Amino acid sequence: MSRRRERGSGPSPSQGGAARSGGGWAPGAPAPNRKPPRLSLVAQVGLLVAVFAVVSLISDLAGAANLGVALGIGAIAFAIALVVVIVKN
Repeated sequence: MSRRRERGSGPSPSQGGAARSGGGWAPGAPAPNRKPPRLSLVAQVGLLVAVFAVVSLISDLAGAANLGVALGIGAIAFAIALVVVIVKN
């Protein structure tokens, strides 16, 4: 039982916000039946920055050849954390 909208039936877009006030999906609104993200955007960015900083520090303290190598390892950890954040949300 799917509902199809026939041409000419229902409110037209020129009638203002009548189509949106009826509970329909509006542009910019979250998609129906979509769960909200587990972490806010600020928390996600903070997590990614923290992963980069901590892994870079650990690799530097663990004896990386120089700071560039430590930052490269941090960048790899950042990329892995970014993929995890994207997949989880």
